[in-house]
Amino acid sequence: MAEDFTTLSELDTLMSEDGGAAIIDFWSPSCGPCKAMAPAFEALSNELSEEPIRFIRINTAAQPKLAQPFHIHSVPTLLFVHNGEILDVRVGALPGPALAKKAQWLLRKSRGEGFLSRIFGA
Repeated sequence: MAEDFTTLSELDTLMSEDGGAAIIDFWSPSCGPCKAMAPAFEALSNELSEEPIRFIRINTAAQPKLAQPFHIHSVPTLLFVHNGEILDVRVGALPGPALAKKAQWLLRKSRGEGFLSRIFGA
């Protein structure tokens, strides 16, 4: 289930060195593409609920102070984060299959399954 962050302390914990893997969705209630992507984001968070990945939603209209450190200027903006490091940023809505592919990519990264380990099984 996706989590709604409303405090800087929640975000600070997530962005720490042991914060784990997360997809952060910066959105706004007045954003059409945000509304269109929301069901896929929620469905994927439910589908991967047993995996070590968190799905975070931050309403930029209600919590602008949480978007400021990341210089969010457009919504939706998705951050793909592992242990406090932003590994990728996507601006604009992602369709469900593309979002699922990025989530699997982030999970592989968080497990240390890089290119060589996938090729050689190391």
